[in-house]
Amino acid sequence: MDFVTPIITPIVESLLGPVKRHLGFLVSSSNKVKCMSARLAELKNIARDVEEQKERHDANNLVVPRHVPDWLKEVKAISVKAENIPTGRLGCFNIKMRYTSGKRSSCIVNDIDRLMTEKSNIKWTVEKRPLAKVSSNKASTSTLVHEDDDGTQSILKSSRDLIFNNALTSLESNDNKARMMALSGMAGVGKTTMMEQLVKAVEDKKTFEWIVKVTIGKNHNPVDIQTTIAERIGEPLSEKDKDTRADRLKERFQRMSEEGKKKILIILDDVWEKINLKDIGLSSPLPNGFKLLLTSREEDICTQMDIETSLIFKIGVLKDEEAKKLFWKTVRLGSSGDIEQVDLHQIGEEILKICGGLPLAITTIASTLRDKEKFEWEDALSRLQNKKVDDYGIKEIFKISFKNLKEDDLKAIFLLSGLFPEDSNIQKEDLLRYGWGLNFYQSVRTIAGARRRVNTCVNKLIRSNLLIKSDCEGSVKMHDLVRDFVLSEFSVVKQASIVSHDNNFSDLLEEDEPYERLLLKCGSMLQFPIHFNHKNLKLLKLMDGDKLLKFPEDFYTSMKKLEVLSYMNMHRPLLPQCMTNLRALCLRSCSLVDNDVSILGDLISLEVLNLAGCGIHKLPSKLGNLKRLKLLDLTGCINLYIDNGVFENLNQLEELYMGVCHGSCIRFSDTNCDELKILSRKLFALELEFFNNKAQPVNVSFENLERFKISVGRLLTKRWRGDHNNGNYSFKNTLMLETSSSELRECKINQLFRKTEILYLKVNDMSYLEDILIRPPQNAFCDLKELSISNCEGLAYLFTISMANGLRKLEKLFITSCSALQSVVNGENSEAGVVTFHKLKFLSLRNLPNLVSLCAHVNVTELPQLMELHLDELPNCTSIFPKNNIDISSVKPFFNKEVMIPKLEKLEITGMKNLKEIWESEITTTEGKIKNIFMLREIEVKDCSSIEVLFNIDLGQIRQLGMCSLRNIKVCRCERCGG
Repeated sequence: MDFVTPIITPIVESLLGPVKRHLGFLVSSSNKVKCMSARLAELKNIARDVEEQKERHDANNLVVPRHVPDWLKEVKAISVKAENIPTGRLGCFNIKMRYTSGKRSSCIVNDIDRLMTEKSNIKWTVEKRPLAKVSSNKASTSTLVHEDDDGTQSILKSSRDLIFNNALTSLESNDNKARMMALSGMAGVGKTTMMEQLVKAVEDKKTFEWIVKVTIGKNHNPVDIQTTIAERIGEPLSEKDKDTRADRLKERFQRMSEEGKKKILIILDDVWEKINLKDIGLSSPLPNGFKLLLTSREEDICTQMDIETSLIFKIGVLKDEEAKKLFWKTVRLGSSGDIEQVDLHQIGEEILKICGGLPLAITTIASTLRDKEKFEWEDALSRLQNKKVDDYGIKEIFKISFKNLKEDDLKAIFLLSGLFPEDSNIQKEDLLRYGWGLNFYQSVRTIAGARRRVNTCVNKLIRSNLLIKSDCEGSVKMHDLVRDFVLSEFSVVKQASIVSHDNNFSDLLEEDEPYERLLLKCGSMLQFPIHFNHKNLKLLKLMDGDKLLKFPEDFYTSMKKLEVLSYMNMHRPLLPQCMTNLRALCLRSCSLVDNDVSILGDLISLEVLNLAGCGIHKLPSKLGNLKRLKLLDLTGCINLYIDNGVFENLNQLEELYMGVCHGSCIRFSDTNCDELKILSRKLFALELEFFNNKAQPVNVSFENLERFKISVGRLLTKRWRGDHNNGNYSFKNTLMLETSSSELRECKINQLFRKTEILYLKVNDMSYLEDILIRPPQNAFCDLKELSISNCEGLAYLFTISMANGLRKLEKLFITSCSALQSVVNGENSEAGVVTFHKLKFLSLRNLPNLVSLCAHVNVTELPQLMELHLDELPNCTSIFPKNNIDISSVKPFFNKEVMIPKLEKLEITGMKNLKEIWESEITTTEGKIKNIFMLREIEVKDCSSIEVLFNIDLGQIRQLGMCSLRNIKVCRCERCGG
């Protein structure tokens, strides 16, 4: 029998394994449930961290690892499973329940272990999310907001709801026949506006994972379209051949869609001719998951692109009543019954007939008639009636608007704006510098005066609907219809804007035309035309050239009258020499051969020299020959060396911009510093960083500065430096000061506080903000919009009541790591008991260990515009809002006594370990509404270990108590909080 034992033993052991495991489910049921609960709690903590990381990435437009959303969903699913398992004491004789609980707990623990392993494989990066990627944190809503500031959209909406809803239904439909659709209508009718509203709707509903929008324009180039698409999806193309690039886009689209699982919307805006979809990586019919929406003036174009007639949504002109509402709302004529107003209404009715219900035409002509006399209305009507007009009189309407511009420089800026590329952001600083070179501003003597004039003119043109506000600060835009009109006015100013798609301008430029202004986008051109003879040119702008582009040696020979020369994004610009009439030279984001600009010293008539983004290393002595120079822009210079004598000879210089490329510095010599000291007395504008160089603020005069970006003891941050290249160039008077109060007073830079818009302070020995002032405190910061205070160790409080009430433009306030700060406002010794921050929208207080309250010795705190409040690590505060009968010994509220915050939308509280409550237990007013949170949408409380309850109310009372806007409540790592 001995031979049987080796055979039987493994068999018995293999049978006993499953038996033991199942017995374990029964016998160790309680232990397995406890193990599951512990592991689940650990998993939930990790999931909270992952959720927070995801939210931070979403907020900063960073890529979220693709598996994170599914991982979080699975964590929630496991949590639900675990909740269905009894965790209390299980009776010994309830064998079935004990066995089931043990088995299910064991399975869940295995799932938790798997998720823990998967979590360790999640890799977070700082890769930017592509522009076309729809953010995962978009608010889901089915309600569209059509209203804008002046109510125009509400008027346009009524006649277009049916079109809008049909188009939206088609976008959301899974019908294969509804994959391509179009919005069609004449120029200015509102196609792009409706397209943008549709995009907002599908973004809010998260209908698509990707929305790729491309503006095509009249002279489209397939390669440029490919480039734009690639940039928006975050994967630039390196290939040169058009077909190869198209194949690469097709591969990327297939990968993005995950074989039809992900939905992608492609938008082609302003299409003028048939687009070959193969050129942009698509095919007809479109692949699964893809939708195409285009806008075009021509219905035939939509048909040629195989879009079903039923899916071409035609946007027509306004109905008579809607047109009248829009016209009279724009012209702002009252309803008075006096004779003159009756006459104006009659004239307006006749003008409306000619406008033909076209929104752009209506708003344009109406704005030109605003506040005008009766004879001007009659003159406008007469000119419209006596001219044969086509296309609803658009061209003549713009001509009337143009002729109604009274000032010559206003007309000049309008016409100059039309020279810029289609759909581009037109920087106001370019209008200033080009206009100065063309001698537009004869009534002013200084660059500063000309800039004020440009801003005034641009605002007038925006109000006249001849220019459009841009999303990019410091820029405006021009509607393509208006631009077409400007370029057609060749008899007024002989200018042209040309885009080259090949190696020749010959088919695009008329050789015999007496051009005075030319903008040429060089594209893929490799050799500039040899016979480029335009002797009347006063302005020439060349941009976006290939790095291999070459110019003929005699390129400038015939350009004797040239006053403005501009190169932008050109790898090898041809530097001019000995051009006696050249007044403005703008080289922006160009690569200069050997980085030598000595040759520019021969341009003795030059008054504006812009070398921004060219990475200049040296300012040679020869540039001292530019005796007439008024503006010198060296922004983006790299470790700049300045020859002695340059500053000394620039006697007429008014504006100097020397912002360095981040991480570099200006290598000032002692002589440079002496020359800068003298030069600074004449400057009206200065951008300079007193950091890692010999220049000392005490040796520089700030007295006459009207425009400045200056840092002391640190570099300017990128956010405040501005970007000349992408159209988002805004210049706000900025000071960033890391210094002592004595040095600050000694150099007298504090005399700029009155003009400062953005101020950053890190002054260790400052006890009060008044310590560093030289003028009455209530007027010291009258233009301040953003204030950041950091690491001011001696600061006890920031403002007195009078100073706080004087901050009438302050919109953002940040205070961080000021260990001695007890309150932001101190009302002691003040008769006034009310503090009002009139325009403050954002308040952030962080790491302030001794802060007791926002305002001390103050009866009433008014924050009428505050929308966001962030409080982080304020250990002395036990409550945020005060009680009616406050017991100072037990409760230390952040707000003392009465506070008014009617527009608060977001409240974020972090790391306040001693916080016991946000609102008092009795939180309603006599009207039955909760104080200060009528508009509150989001509450986030994290790491507040002492807080027990957020709202001492039933959730069903939310609407009754005036909390209708509340959408999101988030509580993290608050151990005692129960709801």
